[in-house]
Amino acid sequence: MATKQSDVLEMSQGTENRGTELIDSGELAARLRVPESWIRSRTRSRTPTQERIPCLRLGRYVRFQWGSSRLNDWLAKQQQ
Repeated sequence: MATKQSDVLEMSQGTENRGTELIDSGELAARLRVPESWIRSRTRSRTPTQERIPCLRLGRYVRFQWGSSRLNDWLAKQQQ
């Protein structure tokens, strides 16, 4: 049985993630106006935890939840 696109969209939008958008490192770099290499370096395990950008790991792919409270909190801490 094939999953319909609308079913996949519904499953990916839990109540805590409403209003968030999954984006890749290139899109996050463009939105923050920084090099993509800087974004990638801030997702690696050797980066100190407090400096690491909150992300989702999907196998070898890294995605960011634009609009999530985790990412917003991280951005607010960077402004201090």
